[in-house]
Amino acid sequence: MAYSRAGEGVPRTVDHAVIGGVVAVVVFAMLCLLIILGRYFARHKGTYFTHEAKGADDAADADTAIINAEGGHSNSEEKKEYYI
Repeated sequence: MAYSRAGEGVPRTVDHAVIGGVVAVVVFAMLCLLIILGRYFARHKGTYFTHEAKGADDAADADTAIINAEGGHSNSEEKKEYYI
């Protein structure tokens, strides 16, 4: 008997179990990836650090807070920059 060409008398069967298995593996992999990413982002949210002067909470206004700052940001000791 000679080889038959596609579509000539031989009905093609689709194995639904293989397709279902592949879809199930893909869905399971996506679900695991989503859980792992969710846990990662929940643990590494990040924190915004402000570098404000310590002791500035007690100051009456912003100028007093800068003068009494402990952070080393006093402008009197730093070299001034001039832009031309």
